[in-house]
Amino acid sequence: MLDLADWRQSLTRRLNDKSNVWQNRIVRHSEQPANQFLAHDLNARRHPAAQRDALRGSLDSVGWVAPVIVSARTQKILDGHARIEEALSRNESALVPFIEVDVSENEERIILATFDPITGLATYDRESLDELLRGVDTGNAALQSLIEDLAAQNGVIPLQNPNDLWQGMPEFENEDLKPFQSIIVHFETSGDVEEFARAINQTITNKTKSIVYPYRERTDLKKYVTEDEP
Repeated sequence: MLDLADWRQSLTRRLNDKSNVWQNRIVRHSEQPANQFLAHDLNARRHPAAQRDALRGSLDSVGWVAPVIVSARTQKILDGHARIEEALSRNESALVPFIEVDVSENEERIILATFDPITGLATYDRESLDELLRGVDTGNAALQSLIEDLAAQNGVIPLQNPNDLWQGMPEFENEDLKPFQSIIVHFETSGDVEEFARAINQTITNKTKSIVYPYRERTDLKKYVTEDEP
């Protein structure tokens, strides 16, 4: 029986062996209807609306260019949950390309935990990215917005300064509307409430949550609307 020290030596030799090639775990290429895929119960990734819009824009613009990854042993999705959900929203029987990989359940966890984060570790060369993006015209608003954000984050185009957008706008200051003092008043009977209401010349019902003294009209915010300049 191989002891721990021998096993470690064997592993070290294999890692240092430059002729050692990575094992191909892909066992099948195929396609099947979107409603036949099985979501992984351990999938922890969530997809915000902006990502959904960009993903939808990519699929609309160029279609399927990368397959969904499925475990051959459990038949669960390892990568591509959002793409499947988008396909289901369009047509449940739409054919989706996928590959099956023969991995253990522990390896499934490794893939679920690291597949996207490893991709996210990539950085961009600014000049190469600039050259790439200059030739991109998606015709899709969500995808174009994603490209502009990518360009701004990597210094291809300057980040928008909110102060620049305010140039030429009217001066504005918030008026301090905080009350001088607030107190809570407790009433023992409904008669006490009515007597207090008469004393301050205001109406108080069982739905009244607060009042202002002396009384003043509530501001109707609906009358404050913006208008475009001609």
